[in-house]
Order: sequence, then structure tokens, then C-alpha cells
Amino acid sequence: MCNYQTLYHGGNGYVIRCAHCKGIQMAFGTSVVNLAPEEFFCFADMVVRLSDNSDPLYQEHEKSICLPLPADHVMMLLTPAEVRSLARMVLEVQALLEAYAILDAASPCSSED
Repeated sequence: MCNYQTLYHGGNGYVIRCAHCKGIQMAFGTSVVNLAPEEFFCFADMVVRLSDNSDPLYQEHEKSICLPLPADHVMMLLTPAEVRSLARMVLEVQALLEAYAILDAASPCSSED
């Protein structure tokens, strides 16, 4: 059974990580997806790029942006506002995961005497 660590929790969703297997579960809006850490970082980079390059032709609250997910034939359909909100969420989680990686690398191994 997984023991989850909360990486983010807000009004739009949450991100949790299994302390043992490091699998990530991300919920946003009505979508919940399980991702390997590498998949999360790839997805996060894509979301941030999309939020930085928003098309002015899209209405702010029009579901017009498709984000592919690692599962075949599965996508998230979001508004430009939702993409920006998701980008803020994944950037916060990325920073936290990078900080944890630095701390893990700096901590002494338990097998050393």
C-alpha cells in the first residue's frame, strides 16, 4: 500500500507522490492521472510552454486547448485560464521535487559508518 506525500493541494486540484515508488498522482478539475516522475516533468514542461505561448484568438474561458496525457488516446481539454492555473500548480510541484532531490543527494547514506 502506498504512503502518499502531498506536494500540492489547492482549489483546482492536488498532486501527491508515493513515498515508496515515487509515482505521482495529479488531479486537476475533473481529471486525475497517475504519472511516473519523468512523465510528470515532461507534462509540466509542456503545460508551462503552452501557458507562455497563449493564442490571443482563444476566448479566456473557452475549452480550446488539448493537452495529451501519457495514456493513449487520452487528453485534457482546458481553457487558457485553466492552462495558466495548471502551469502555476506544476511549477510549484517541480520546484518542490527539485528541492527534495537536492536534499536527498546531500543526505548521508544510512549504510555509511
